[in-house]
Amino acid sequence: MSEIKKYEKWLEDAIVQANISNIFDNLLTIAVEKWASDIHIEPYEYHSRIRLREDGILFELIQFPSNIHESIIAKFKIESWQMRPDEKRLPQDARVSTTTLTNKDIDLRANTLPTVWWEKLCIRIVDKSEETPPITKLWVEGVNNDILFNNIESPNWIILTTWPTWSGKSTTMYSSLSYINREDVNITTYEDPVENKVEWINQSQMKSDIWYTFASWLRAALRQDPDIILVWEIRDQETLETAMEAAMTWHLVFSTLHANSAAETITRIVNMWAEPYMLAGTFNIIMAQRLARRVCTKCKTTYNIKENNPKFYKHAKETLQEMDQRYIRREIKKREIDDKKWKQFIQNWIAYKWTWKDPKNWETCPRCWGSWYKWRTGIYEILEFNNRIKEKVLDWVNAFWLELYALDKWMINLERDWILKAIQWTIDFKEVYRLTKHKTLK
Repeated sequence: MSEIKKYEKWLEDAIVQANISNIFDNLLTIAVEKWASDIHIEPYEYHSRIRLREDGILFELIQFPSNIHESIIAKFKIESWQMRPDEKRLPQDARVSTTTLTNKDIDLRANTLPTVWWEKLCIRIVDKSEETPPITKLWVEGVNNDILFNNIESPNWIILTTWPTWSGKSTTMYSSLSYINREDVNITTYEDPVENKVEWINQSQMKSDIWYTFASWLRAALRQDPDIILVWEIRDQETLETAMEAAMTWHLVFSTLHANSAAETITRIVNMWAEPYMLAGTFNIIMAQRLARRVCTKCKTTYNIKENNPKFYKHAKETLQEMDQRYIRREIKKREIDDKKWKQFIQNWIAYKWTWKDPKNWETCPRCWGSWYKWRTGIYEILEFNNRIKEKVLDWVNAFWLELYALDKWMINLERDWILKAIQWTIDFKEVYRLTKHKTLK
């Protein structure tokens, strides 16, 4: 019996015995060993269930009788020392540090939410034994890689990352700061929350209950003689204006903003009443990213996209045809795409997909456990504010036409990056269009 199966059996036994302490011990251990990012404990009328988010996707782990649900939630509240066990009408938050049965130190960020039955508990897991990967290992490839490294060591300007939930922006931010973290540089961050503690970086935690907000911190941080500032998220006009002023006074500013693409970020910034001359004069790059599940390297196999997924084939072909051939050749060279793989794709439309079967004995794959995917890889697009882009921003060109111009000239957007990585047999086309949700592929 594998280690995970052993703890799953112990979790079942703990539920049967209504041993709440053992339930949590085994649940946390299973989640960490499965590299899950979140645990969801959800109540319903006749039963409750536990789901884990693995590689960005939720999977049900187990169901249990609803009569022990309140005991599980109450136990966590008491152990956290930060939640009131008797308060069931309002959401509550807590941060807890603990150790799993496999002796791994973890941080937990938990939130309770009242529902029509009982409280739902969601726990975010941060495995402190795992180090932030270096930025060279984040799969930023081709021209995107060149643009990123040309800009993260700039003396000033703003580097903005846009993201939906589960896109890996925390890893990108920490990796970028770690790369430029030197003895002669003063780095100050303001985070909500501080997810990873990084040595030799001054990290500050947001406390909105005492009015320690992004804007008030940023004004104070500028008096701390910083070279580099990280504002975890630009949420309002005041924070945006202060960040721009910092960039104009010779500071390099990292920050994030919710948006669907790099170009759409410009629209959001303009809606915060930023003047075009400020936008053109302070922004360096805007980077959008997603996390795509990688095809399991043990059980993957080749297949013909044209025959099996005609819609994927048609759209991928059109996307490549829209690209200037000079830029395609540049990307092939920079990404070191194997000639054989490129010719197989272009001539025969051969790519990889999952099988979930072990190729040796045709039983369930022991690496991905039949989930088809193992680990994730980053997908990126970077809009660089070169002189031509700045001119168009000053001319009030809207974000839609700005994106079309950049794509026509040099830009590798999310979809192009996805397709090039699928050609490298890193991800499959089903995963590509699960994330893009292109309207023609429904």
